[in-house]
Amino acid sequence: MSRSLFFCQGHFMQNNSEIKELSTIERELTITVDGESITQELNKAYQRMSQKVRLKGFRPGKVPRYVLEQYYKADVEQEVLERVLSRSYENAVRTHELKPVAQPKVDSQAQLIAGLDFSFTATVEVKPQVTVSKWEGLDLTQTTYTFGDADVDAELSNLQDRQVKIVPVEDRDEVQESDLVELNFSGSVDGEHVQGLNGVAYVVEVGAGRFYEEAEKALVGKKLNESFEVEVVVPDDFRKEELRGKTATLQISPQGLKAKSKPDLDDEFAKDISDDFESLDDLKKAIQEGLENQASQRADNEIRENVVDQLIENNPFEVPPSLVDQNVEQLVINQLSQLPQNQAERIWNAQGPAMKEESRPKALRQVRASLILEALAKELDISISKEELNEMLESEAQKLGISAKKYREFFKGDRIRDFEFRMQGEKAIDAVIEKGNLKEANKPLREEATA
Repeated sequence: MSRSLFFCQGHFMQNNSEIKELSTIERELTITVDGESITQELNKAYQRMSQKVRLKGFRPGKVPRYVLEQYYKADVEQEVLERVLSRSYENAVRTHELKPVAQPKVDSQAQLIAGLDFSFTATVEVKPQVTVSKWEGLDLTQTTYTFGDADVDAELSNLQDRQVKIVPVEDRDEVQESDLVELNFSGSVDGEHVQGLNGVAYVVEVGAGRFYEEAEKALVGKKLNESFEVEVVVPDDFRKEELRGKTATLQISPQGLKAKSKPDLDDEFAKDISDDFESLDDLKKAIQEGLENQASQRADNEIRENVVDQLIENNPFEVPPSLVDQNVEQLVINQLSQLPQNQAERIWNAQGPAMKEESRPKALRQVRASLILEALAKELDISISKEELNEMLESEAQKLGISAKKYREFFKGDRIRDFEFRMQGEKAIDAVIEKGNLKEANKPLREEATA
């Protein structure tokens, strides 16, 4: 049993506490606050109440105790109960050097009575004591991702696609592959017209696979205002379930033709992309540098993720559910924060529980990784210098377009400490890689493009 004194509301409160280990992540505290401290707390609370209340026939601060008890006993006892529970619990946590990860579950059947000891139990989740073993000599692969001119050309083609213009086709009236065809259509099943299998001034990109495949193929070679019929299969997501999978007949009439016009790959194209480019060669150089960064980042991410996966597999331990729940909440918030508020609210109301369950495996992995890397960084005595922290803060501030000073002022306290933990974790991974059994491999950055 631990006995301690702590200062509370102008006087010392005395409490005894015992601790019981329920599991590697759960502790039960049995806490007793002595009767004299309860009396002092009640006296102080009634004094404060006397100063606040206004009762007819009594001056402020002069309301007798028995009168206050008639009107405010429940309120005063609830206030004192909350203070006693909070202060004595916090003191017991300090005494036993616990690191709670969530609010405690408090159980007390006792009533606050002046002069009598008050006891309660608090069950609390704590961080597990993680000892990291099997972190040296991990089999790791350092991949070098390669790319060539074909990758640069593919990026240029993607940029071209984003700059396309839609122009009318005036030199022909016959549909070709990749044309944008404006058409009217209607459909029937077993000779009966079906609402939903119809459209007016509907635009189809021939060959894109976003309309009925049979209809897109049949459009090639047809002339404007030339009506034709084609049989298609009603899709599985059609709103009338009884028609799904059936054969339908579409009556189609092409009404207009447009085409995508790509800009030429020249200096003017590069200038249109950005004022930073004076020529097409400048743009190609920037693409080259971007691919180099992409290749380096991908290789680095993969080996680091592999390190974390192996550390988790080699070091099993019990994880506090509250930490996982907190991470689940944060992952869902991060997803929804990317959306407009109205859309985020609709998705949350419709899919909130499902989103949480979907995020739980990732959250569990994050918690395990965080606890392992924290323990390994402590074991290796890894620290972050002031210069390293400032460099990180400047980098993060630059991403937001603000000064490092403003960033530090805005994200002070726990957020800054989070940065330190993250940097320590990254250094711990560096140490594992340094002690690992590395083999090298080469892979194309983009299988379909590299030549």
